[in-house]
Amino acid sequence: MREHHSRYSTVSIVLHWPIAILIIANATFGGWMEDASDSEKLGYYQLHKSVGITILALSLVRLGWRFGHPWPAFPGSMPAWERLLARTTHVLFYVLMIGAPLLGWAAASAGGAPEVPLYGAVPAPNLPLPLNDNLADELGDLHKLMVKAIYVVLALHVLGALKHHFFDKDEVLHRMLPLFRNPRG
Repeated sequence: MREHHSRYSTVSIVLHWPIAILIIANATFGGWMEDASDSEKLGYYQLHKSVGITILALSLVRLGWRFGHPWPAFPGSMPAWERLLARTTHVLFYVLMIGAPLLGWAAASAGGAPEVPLYGAVPAPNLPLPLNDNLADELGDLHKLMVKAIYVVLALHVLGALKHHFFDKDEVLHRMLPLFRNPRG
């Protein structure tokens, strides 16, 4: 289960892809929640909160795994600035994947949102924050800012992977693909 010198472990891959899909899905659910009628809003809120806390939990597991399993080595031909950008992007992802859900949960809690169960079944009480509309608005604004930052970091991440695959023709993209090995080596 350890990271291979040129490939991520199965655990890393299994955590990476569901988190990526859930982040994209939850951005969609958040938009639906913002635009929903009053009668639909609670259902979208419950879904958005459920997926957000799932992202938080999986990201914490992924971070714990990362501490014990260093990243695979970069290709030897990769310039130092690209290595720095790649590491910075990964660290920012962890900050955002943990921070955005926590801030959203905190904003909802400070705003007195209903304590909806996750996926309709798992208790998820509000965080122990004072009810304060100003605090809720500030936390909500920070949550939205972090979500926008996720879009930027996600774009950098995807563009970097595609650059490595199509232009550099190295194994960087294949290191995280679940079923495909690098046909070039």
